[in-house]
Amino acid sequence: MEDQRKNELAVVIAATVVFGFMNRILIRIPYMVLGDFSFSFLISVVTWWIYNSVLFSVAEQMQMGDGGKKRIGKMILFGFLATLIKAGIDTCIDLTVARQPNMLLLVAAMEMSMILYIAGLDYFLFVKVGKRKIKQEGKEINALVTIFVSLLIFYGGTLFYYLKQVNYAVERYGTSSMVQEIGLDNAIWNLTTMLGRRSTTVGAVVYVGCFIIIWWILEKITVSQESN
Repeated sequence: MEDQRKNELAVVIAATVVFGFMNRILIRIPYMVLGDFSFSFLISVVTWWIYNSVLFSVAEQMQMGDGGKKRIGKMILFGFLATLIKAGIDTCIDLTVARQPNMLLLVAAMEMSMILYIAGLDYFLFVKVGKRKIKQEGKEINALVTIFVSLLIFYGGTLFYYLKQVNYAVERYGTSSMVQEIGLDNAIWNLTTMLGRRSTTVGAVVYVGCFIIIWWILEKITVSQESN
């Protein structure tokens, strides 16, 4: 049983690293807005679909689900439905946060929503698919929680640093003729777009790390529902 859990965790880690690496190289952030059938949208759909399907497959192995074609069909269907939900979340973000002239805020909303989405998805997979339950007293997870919080603080610090750069630029150059010519909102959008692209490297490291830690924590604090 212990070997099985280690294998499950290894598969999740490998899938998560590949997911993060491929998206960072190809499109920076796996973001899906319904109705936008661009290259970025299509790559995001494919990577999220595969990743969600892999997580479902691992969760189903926890309670030795059906194999063969039936299992593959369930895995593909679940991956599609989970991806559709994620696309709905991204579309809502695009209709709200994206209306602000600040790409940094949009990037932060995208990446934080990914972490919240995975937290909810993993919990569902462990409890409903893997037939696990939360133990009253779990194994030690202090180190994992510390790393998780540290990643979020690091990400928040990076975002704060970039926002300070934007504020400094606005205060110093906001009244210049060049900025007035293109408009302050456009100038802020251009600057935050450049900084937002830079921040995606840090963002990818953070969300990949958080994805892995969330799964790892749930693996440590849950047991089979058949256990006493």
